[in-house]
Amino acid sequence: MTQELSPIVCKNCALHLARWCYERHWWFRLIREPLVLGMRILAWWNRIDARRHAVQNPECYGCIRFMKAELEEKSPTFRFLNGLIGIKFSKLRDSMLTYQELDEAKSYAREAMKKKSDEAY
Repeated sequence: MTQELSPIVCKNCALHLARWCYERHWWFRLIREPLVLGMRILAWWNRIDARRHAVQNPECYGCIRFMKAELEEKSPTFRFLNGLIGIKFSKLRDSMLTYQELDEAKSYAREAMKKKSDEAY
């Protein structure tokens, strides 16, 4: 069975952002990991498998960005909780990073998506 390239567009590399925050603030894991676990549980409940998305970069395989995008589409519970928590979490995370790091994460995501779309042709 061949995998189709994912239609989900990544605008920010969540993995890079999380790694930088983990390096600087030991307690960031105490906030992020329960949220990721909750997303994984909701994904399991809604039969979402982020690993089914074909990606160019092996680091992107199974990324929570794919899980989150599908949860937004399929889970009213996730949409409600993300509405309460998502913006606050993003502001907290972004406050821990420099503008250069935020730009780098965006550039990395753009490049990964560019490679993916180039491969589609």
